[in-house]
Amino acid sequence: TVYANCCSAPNAPHAMHTNVIGYNIYNSWYPGQDGTMGDWVKAAHDLVPTRPMAISEYGAGASILQQEDPPAKPVPASYWHPEQYQALAHESDWRDLRDRPYLWGTFIWVGFDLASDGRKEGDHDGINDKGLVTYDRTVRKDAYYWYQANWSDKPMVYITSRRFVERHTDSVDVKVYANAESVTLTVNGKALATVKVDDHIAICQKVPLSPGENRITVTGATAGGQTITDAVVWNRTVANDGLAQ
Repeated sequence: TVYANCCSAPNAPHAMHTNVIGYNIYNSWYPGQDGTMGDWVKAAHDLVPTRPMAISEYGAGASILQQEDPPAKPVPASYWHPEQYQALAHESDWRDLRDRPYLWGTFIWVGFDLASDGRKEGDHDGINDKGLVTYDRTVRKDAYYWYQANWSDKPMVYITSRRFVERHTDSVDVKVYANAESVTLTVNGKALATVKVDDHIAICQKVPLSPGENRITVTGATAGGQTITDAVVWNRTVANDGLAQ
C-alpha cells in the first residue's frame, strides 16, 4: 500500500501506516516550503531513514503567454506565471532528485494543464497550469524540453524563452537545452560562439541583437558526429532600448 502525503510532517502519524510513502512537495512554488528540494528530501530521509519514500508530486505553474527573463519567483495565486520560472524550478528540482538512491520514484505534476475550477491564477481562471504541455495539448513548454534533454537518447537541441519574441535590450543570454556535447550559436547568419553543454544546458552570454528581426540558430554536435539544429526569431525594438526585460 502507498499513500501520498501533503502538507504535514514526513513522519506524521497518518503517513506511517502504508508500506511505502510518497510526498507532494512544492518548495519551488508554494510559500511555506522553504529551502531547496534537496534540503527537504535529505531532512525527510534523515527523519525516517528506513521508510521507502518517493516524491509523488513536484512542479510549478507556467503560462506560455507570460514571458520574463530572468524571472522573479511568482506569487502562485497571482495572474503572472512566467514560463521561464517553471523551467528554472524543474531544472533545480530534477537535479536534486535524480541521484538519490533511496527514492523509489519521482513524479512530475503534471503532464498537461488541467481543469481546476476554484483556481483564479495564471492566464486563465479554472486552470491548473503546472503542466509541461498546454491544456489543449498543442504546445510543449520549455520545461518539457529540459526533461527531453535529460531522458532521451535521441539527439536534440532546444532554445528556451522562444516565445519571448519582443526584446528591448541590445543583447540577451541565450539558454539551450541539449543532449549534445556542444552547441554553436549563429545570429543572422554569423557564427558567434561554440559553447560546451554542461549537464544538458548551454548558455551563450551577452548575444548581440540588431534592431529589428534577429534569427538565432544553434547547432549541436554529438559524440557520434551527428548535428542537430534549432532556431528562433526575436525582434529587438529600438524605441524601447534600455527597458528591463
